[in-house]
Amino acid sequence: MQLLHTIEDVHKVFDTQGSSPLLVTCNDFRDWVCKYDRFPKYLFNELIASEFAKIWGIKTPETCLINVKREHIPNEKFPQLQIGWFEKQCFGSLYLETSKELDHTMVSMFQEKSFRNKISDKTDFLKIALFDIWTANEDRNHNNFNLLLSVSPDNMSFFYAIDHVNIFNMSFLDYGITDLTEDESIIKTDIAKILFGKDRKLTDIVNNLVEMLYICTKECENKLDDILDLVPDSWNIDKVLIKKRIIDNLFSDDWKNQCESNFREFIQSFVAN
Repeated sequence: MQLLHTIEDVHKVFDTQGSSPLLVTCNDFRDWVCKYDRFPKYLFNELIASEFAKIWGIKTPETCLINVKREHIPNEKFPQLQIGWFEKQCFGSLYLETSKELDHTMVSMFQEKSFRNKISDKTDFLKIALFDIWTANEDRNHNNFNLLLSVSPDNMSFFYAIDHVNIFNMSFLDYGITDLTEDESIIKTDIAKILFGKDRKLTDIVNNLVEMLYICTKECENKLDDILDLVPDSWNIDKVLIKKRIIDNLFSDDWKNQCESNFREFIQSFVAN
């Protein structure tokens, strides 16, 4: 994973309920959304979830590590930022200028067939939902999609998954792992119903995604050591401990079977009916 550094002052602080990331420009002359050491374990969650998502074929913004230089944190403009938060590498995801964050105001657009026809790989929506069930991501739901709709040069749209700080039931697997509730899944949304409620291939889509669950989680397990090697020592993560927790929880057969069961149940309850 590339390590970049800022070349000018922080542009803005995104006003979010959680990590309040920054918009910065780095030495590759591109803009990045930067999350910092306000919640150290959240940086780990972002990194490992993005690497797992790549294995699943889920679209996420390009990622990197970022050194935010002290002189680029203007205290008079952003007094809420503490210098100590930036003594370690930050986690960066590429800022996608042509994207729009999904919210309830866009439901009416999805109801238009011409708009839906421009969505490429719409099954990515359900793939992300299944990924969330597996990683126990409690923060992507009907109130907070944490999805970007990115438009390509040929005007096709793609779903991008963002913000994974709340995987592992927001607990860093301190207490094991528990099922998502129906209200913690984007399957229980109007958009899921609009996209798939009348799809005659829904059964095949679900079966293919379930098959992918078992294939991709095995590949994630095989690559876990390589992914953990990407975690900077400055984050002070006990890699031996978290590796054991991930193997015992995410990669257990019982958990994967339970994820399949929950996924099918949510689809049946909120999409098929």
